[in-house]
Amino acid sequence: MASDCEPALNQAESRNPTLERYLGALREAKNDSEQFAALLLVTKAVKAGDIDAKTRRRIFDAVGFTFPNRLLTTKEAPDGCPDHVLRALGVALLACFCSDPELAAHPQVLNKIPILSTFLTARGDPDDAARRSMIDDTYQCLTAVAGTPRGPRHLIAGGTVSALCQAYLGHGYGFDQALALLVGLLAAAETQCWKEAEPDLLAVLRGLSEDFQKAEDASKFELCQLLPLFLPPTTVPSECLRDLQAGLARILGSKLSSWQRNPALKLAARLAHACGSDWIPVGNSGSKFLALLVNLACVEVRLALEETGTEVKEDVVTACYALMELGIQECTRCEQSLLKEPQKVQLVSIMKEAIGAVIHYLLQVGPEKQKEPFVFASVRILGAWLAEETSSLRKEVCQLLPFLVRYAKTLYEEAEEANDLSQQVATLAISPTAPGPTWPGDALRLLLPGWCHLTVEDGPREILIKEGAPSLLCKYFLQQWELTSPGHDTSVLPDSVEIGLQTCCHIFLNLVVTAPGLIKRDACFTSLMNTLMTSLPSLVQQHGRLLLAANVATLGLLMARLLSTSPALQGTPASRGFFAAAILFLSQSHVARATPGSDQAVLVLSPDYEGIWADLQELWFLGMQAFTGCVPLLPWLAPAALRSRWPQELLQLLASVSPNSVKPEMVAAYQGVLVELARANRLCREAMRLQAGEETASHYR
Repeated sequence: MASDCEPALNQAESRNPTLERYLGALREAKNDSEQFAALLLVTKAVKAGDIDAKTRRRIFDAVGFTFPNRLLTTKEAPDGCPDHVLRALGVALLACFCSDPELAAHPQVLNKIPILSTFLTARGDPDDAARRSMIDDTYQCLTAVAGTPRGPRHLIAGGTVSALCQAYLGHGYGFDQALALLVGLLAAAETQCWKEAEPDLLAVLRGLSEDFQKAEDASKFELCQLLPLFLPPTTVPSECLRDLQAGLARILGSKLSSWQRNPALKLAARLAHACGSDWIPVGNSGSKFLALLVNLACVEVRLALEETGTEVKEDVVTACYALMELGIQECTRCEQSLLKEPQKVQLVSIMKEAIGAVIHYLLQVGPEKQKEPFVFASVRILGAWLAEETSSLRKEVCQLLPFLVRYAKTLYEEAEEANDLSQQVATLAISPTAPGPTWPGDALRLLLPGWCHLTVEDGPREILIKEGAPSLLCKYFLQQWELTSPGHDTSVLPDSVEIGLQTCCHIFLNLVVTAPGLIKRDACFTSLMNTLMTSLPSLVQQHGRLLLAANVATLGLLMARLLSTSPALQGTPASRGFFAAAILFLSQSHVARATPGSDQAVLVLSPDYEGIWADLQELWFLGMQAFTGCVPLLPWLAPAALRSRWPQELLQLLASVSPNSVKPEMVAAYQGVLVELARANRLCREAMRLQAGEETASHYR
């Protein structure tokens, strides 16, 4: 075995005999002075990058960590030797060791991170060669640590982010290396960086934004690539937004090549994702800038997607999708929109052409590409468009619907517990590294609003039914509902879950009205009805969830009319609990309120209903109508309503308020319920007479 090693050793010695002689002196050193002298000779003979891994390991074996540790921490230097020379020697040795990834992750290196970080901001002669060498070696050490699997976490915990920020802002020697290392740490661990050093990172953002606004040379395009990484996960300072918008306006208003324009579009997309339209100034200049942004984005999308066979720059097109979403939001905003009506009309026409290109692209997507992030991003922008506009491109949308149903079904079945992927899709436009080959996504959530509109129309609805969308929606609703059930912390759920449940209810309501036969024959709706019946009693008791309860109650009442012969609705405990909860929802909407100077009270909305009545009233009236329709179909319902005392309390309420304060549509809704209950059950009629029902009826004519 020794004979195998000797040729390699002899080869190393013949390559650098001077280094071998110095290493021998280092091994034979008897005291600190001799060891220090030998170390100076070793570092002079070789630079860390000039040796191979075996030689580097031999240096480490000869030196170890003990002496470099003492050099880094010593406070007493020999006479005539500046303090920083000893530290520079210690850092140089660490830099040599850190060239080995295994040594870069060694605890003896990691525990030096706080000391190394202080060297970045230490004051001294900027022209001192030894000091500059020490700074270079320090960055080499920190960069090597950052390249290890757990290195970024150790650097952040060791205060390196703040030190790098201060080094960059000081613009001393090596400040460009500080910025490069900051970029790497933000890319690897953005959340942790901001948590540990938010004030310092914001200071860097202010500096970069100001430089960007003032830049007149090619540096502004380089800053476009850096700035997205320095946008905080919380609020972006207003002065930064002003500088960024001004810089982007100058860039995008010029004639540019694609390599200059694309980073600017990606920065604008990142701002749109983080701030919506708040970063764009109000007024003529802001509206022109927004129109320009959306225009450029639509042109880029068409150029990329209309030409079959060309390579798509997915990160750029995804950024353009984000800008198109911003355009859709502003075009549909009624109040305080940045855009004027003529601009809206023009942009809608331009975006329509871009959406046509997206549909063209999606029609070409095969099964092997369905899990790619860019496909998901394309479905997302299409979903945003369909949520607001389904009348245009109707033929193309109908042609694509089978793909959308299959796509949503594939992703749902393979990832039932997928998280919201909006952030990941946005990251695709700014990430310095390529996304993974596959990841799941909740495509259904993105398509629900558009499908809600499409189920009202005969043609699209027939396609959705034929492709199995109703069954998929039922499964999706039940799966999402589980997230809101007891045992789950609903406070941490994103708003999108509850909004998605409400939109599902709207789609089912459309199907109940337009395709009642489907509700009767498809078994999935029986399962849905059972879930609605068991869930509503607890839902109506939960504060802040009245709108969802209204959707569930109204949908359940309408479905109960169609499924009235089902055994589950024949007075079972679940059905009785559901109708009791539905009565609670319907009965608590209005109260009597006394008015000063008048003997009679007036009918007003109850406090819980008042703030959301604009969204609630259509569901409430529909629920009253559906309940009325259920009474003759379910013989047990009228006695149950009587036991709840709803008819009696309703008559009492109407008798206590001025008839003039009750709107005609309210009178009709209350009358429908009372008349149907009276017709269905003798005890109900008697109870109404005892409650002065005939007298109240005459008051309301």
